[in-house]
Amino acid sequence: MQGGWSRKFIYDRQIIDHPLALQIPLMEARDPEISVEFLKFKRQRKLSNWLAGFSTVFAFSTYLSKGSISDGFYWSAVGGVAIANVYIGTVSNKHFNRALKRYNELTKAQMGIKLGSTGSVGIGITYPL
Repeated sequence: MQGGWSRKFIYDRQIIDHPLALQIPLMEARDPEISVEFLKFKRQRKLSNWLAGFSTVFAFSTYLSKGSISDGFYWSAVGGVAIANVYIGTVSNKHFNRALKRYNELTKAQMGIKLGSTGSVGIGITYPL
């Protein structure tokens, strides 16, 4: 589900607000593609948080030591970190969406017709594990 700026996910009839909360069901799928994509997402999300923290510390230290850093350097550094953060956030969301798409493909209910060994025909829903 998407609404405005936030994304919500439904898992096991519960609404989940944060994508990292889906780590357990995604990793329990034991699919290499899901694992690779989700772990890339997680690493890039951590890098994004580090960059945001660096930017905050840099801005605060510049505020405390007024005049020691030129305005041009300050805005270049903060702007560069902001652009890098937006780029990393966009790429990490692509990795998460790929993992989620693959997970949904694996868990989607499938209709099937199966021919039994006695010649009987059965129709049912199968859930791949």
